[in-house]
Amino acid sequence: MGLFDMAKNFAHSRELKESKDEIFVGALINYMYKNGAVLIDIQTDNTNNHNLTFKLVNHPIMNTLKIGISRKVEGLASSIIGSQTVLSIHAVIRNEVVEPEDIIKMYRTDFKNMFKVPMFGSVKVNHDLNYIIAETSYIIDLNKFVSSNKVDKELIFEKLNDIINTLSTHLEPLKKTFE
Repeated sequence: MGLFDMAKNFAHSRELKESKDEIFVGALINYMYKNGAVLIDIQTDNTNNHNLTFKLVNHPIMNTLKIGISRKVEGLASSIIGSQTVLSIHAVIRNEVVEPEDIIKMYRTDFKNMFKVPMFGSVKVNHDLNYIIAETSYIIDLNKFVSSNKVDKELIFEKLNDIINTLSTHLEPLKKTFE
């Protein structure tokens, strides 16, 4: 192996470390598209933060899903401890508040969740009059999903499916049905 090949492999590994979150975002968009969601907003900045908003067209409970991906570890530290990334998900449903009981139910839920921190799979539910928002965050290692020669889409899809099902389970009792 010559010096040129070593330099090429080093540059490739550095670029891969820097682009794992973009690869994850691509797999996330693919998953959401396959599940009938429409990407309505995407924001990215120079500090490795990606915010995506999806409209869930055929979902029986949720209207929109906001997903934030923020890589916290870069460079040499990424080689040592992994590409640690915070995955934040906000699931939103829309309910029309028409009854006084709805407002009482809203305050009960908000008081119950006031001191919850939505980390490590814990779900926090908040009301914003006509919107109910369930939020959770996970610290994930992108190295589990993206390696130098393979993107494990099945593992990504499984993780996202589990998270969305958890949020849906928390929101289902709060969804109003109109007759």
